[in-house]
Amino acid sequence: MLKNTLLAAVFTAATCASAFAGVTVSSDKRFVFAPPGNSSRPTVHMHLPKKSNTIYSNLATAYPNGLYFSGEGDTLCGPSCALGESIEIAGAFTPSANATVTSISAAIGYIEGTDAFDIALYSDNGGVPGTVLAQGTASSLPTFGECCGLATVKFKKGVALTAGTQYWVAAVTNSKETTTFAAWNLATTDQVDAAPAAQNVNGAGWSAFSTTLPPAFGVFGK
Repeated sequence: MLKNTLLAAVFTAATCASAFAGVTVSSDKRFVFAPPGNSSRPTVHMHLPKKSNTIYSNLATAYPNGLYFSGEGDTLCGPSCALGESIEIAGAFTPSANATVTSISAAIGYIEGTDAFDIALYSDNGGVPGTVLAQGTASSLPTFGECCGLATVKFKKGVALTAGTQYWVAAVTNSKETTTFAAWNLATTDQVDAAPAAQNVNGAGWSAFSTTLPPAFGVFGK
């Protein structure tokens, strides 16, 4: 399933995309593809929190040399990004038990512009991100196309979550990140069951969609 999905993505990139800033961007600016060879250059494996501290994760931890698919990602751009439009992405999760979030790690890779992006935790509002519960800045991002660094933010006070309630992790920009061009690498742990995701283009508001390759992230705490 994964092979067929990725082959389809590569075909799409080859036929409907253009080169930009050393990467390939789909014609609708929805996806970014890494240059050939980048995804085969591993970086130091990230030391994730203990499994007992994992509230939610779609990172492929069974394969420590490939926590996610580093060759393709959802486009992330600040409002003054060279692509010409602002693009923010969010992925949903539902904790199985009451928990307190202390950190979030996301597979966000840097391409150009300001080397930083914000990671935010949102409540749910009718199937899209609602109210911001916590937000932090991740800087010195891993390079897009190289596996498998993670951008991490920590919340000292912690954020309480309720079991069975949907929440969102979103990659958003602040006023200092207007030129950031990055990509949120895709999760490959489940290629059958579609997961909720959302996109906010040019500040028009969040729009939900469903995908079997959601943005890769983990939510950690106690």
